[in-house]
Amino acid sequence: MPGRSPRRRFDAGDRIGTFLTPPRLSSLPRETEQLEFSSRSLVFPRDGDRILRVWGRAEDPWVLGVEPAGARWRVTAWGTDPATARRGVRDVFSLDHPLEEFYRYVRREPILHGTDRRFRGLRLPRDASVYEALIHAILGQQLSVAAANTIKGRLIEATDAVVEVEGQAVPRMPAPSEIQALGFEGLRRIGASGAKARALLSLAARRSAGAIEDDAFAQGTSEEAIERLDAEPGVGRWTAENALLRGIGRRDMFVAGDLGLRVALDRFGVVPRAAPEGDARAWADRHYPGWGSYATLYLWRRLVTEPATAG
Repeated sequence: MPGRSPRRRFDAGDRIGTFLTPPRLSSLPRETEQLEFSSRSLVFPRDGDRILRVWGRAEDPWVLGVEPAGARWRVTAWGTDPATARRGVRDVFSLDHPLEEFYRYVRREPILHGTDRRFRGLRLPRDASVYEALIHAILGQQLSVAAANTIKGRLIEATDAVVEVEGQAVPRMPAPSEIQALGFEGLRRIGASGAKARALLSLAARRSAGAIEDDAFAQGTSEEAIERLDAEPGVGRWTAENALLRGIGRRDMFVAGDLGLRVALDRFGVVPRAAPEGDARAWADRHYPGWGSYATLYLWRRLVTEPATAG
């Protein structure tokens, strides 16, 4: 079938094990429906507390497994070495971010005050690359999370973008060659709009040409990084901010144009939903300098865990 590559498989002989001691302020997701992780290709096997995630370059993926083991996390990986596996866990769960610094801002600001206790240890869920995060963001443009996830599922099925580890299938985002092989009509058949299909094909071509590499977006100010990514076809500011937040874990991305975030800011009495994005961004700059990504994450979490009250 067009768009399909041979499925990568790992068996018990490819497995390595190691341990990692996470920072005091850290947590693992406990359920498949936790919004911050539900669309990011995590697999929760039914036997035990292990979480599985495909990691590495899209062109050469491997699989990471993490589960609690007392004060430490037990790390299992297939297709890589122990040091790379530990680095992968630190990246997946943003363990190198000094979360206590963000919490100091939270304790001084009334809207997120208390979320440092309610959502204690919640860190930015990462994607393996800006390329992978861009696929999520492009497919999520102007769609609900559920609708975007449906199209992602069809994309994974159409390209057989799965890594199999000891009989367990773990989904991944397709490599550029797989998206190119699927083509415009194939992308339309899975439910992508014409604009999204063209953007994905452009992304695949640009990645293949070496233009979408993480290092190019990790340096400089947030505005410089956004401007560089915004120049890519099919990528606007919302898409760029989401991709930088998820793809390389930049802490300074306040996604002021996100509908859910604007609903949260309006509901909690910060900025009216109809106000300019600049007003929302000014609030984040004032209260959470350098931590806009976490302000975004914790506002999203507060929004989905607090039911709206009748006005």
